[in-house]
Amino acid sequence: MNATAAAQRTATRRHREAAARARDLAEILRTRTYGHPHRDVLLILVGHLHTAAEAFENTAPLVMGGVTVTNVIPSEAGMPLLECQMVAGDHPQAGIAEAVFAYVTAPIGRRTTSLEPLGAKSPHLARQDAELRTRIALAEHRLATEGDPTTRYALLATLVDLHRKFIRLGAVVATDNARPCNR
Repeated sequence: MNATAAAQRTATRRHREAAARARDLAEILRTRTYGHPHRDVLLILVGHLHTAAEAFENTAPLVMGGVTVTNVIPSEAGMPLLECQMVAGDHPQAGIAEAVFAYVTAPIGRRTTSLEPLGAKSPHLARQDAELRTRIALAEHRLATEGDPTTRYALLATLVDLHRKFIRLGAVVATDNARPCNR
């Protein structure tokens, strides 16, 4: 048995779930590259996600004092995910929020996104903000509790779209709040 097969055999359930999420997210982004004006950016993200997935599956978990530590992200996986966040942040025109990459590591660190209210002064925009944050929270909850791979894929795709809408709403709120009647 080679080292890769041994690491896959010993990868924790949480690390296997993180690998599956990374692969799902990579596939979601890959399917969106067709005709996308920033296809090259999406393909860079896809590559980093595949690298992270392989690392989650092929890096033996940390063992300290004979105890397997299950809540640590291997640096071999963490660095490509950090690259994803940096690339997404540097290329907002690609329409992928930095926050979506936290869903890959959520099974390990148990942390999801934390979206603060946008501070909309207009009631209709404040309502849209609250509704969108609620939809994101509900999708996050279902993602954390569902074990079905098809459902996981659909929820990740939904979260990518919801975060894109949240970013767009943030831009609308900023413009609306800057209007003289809202100062």
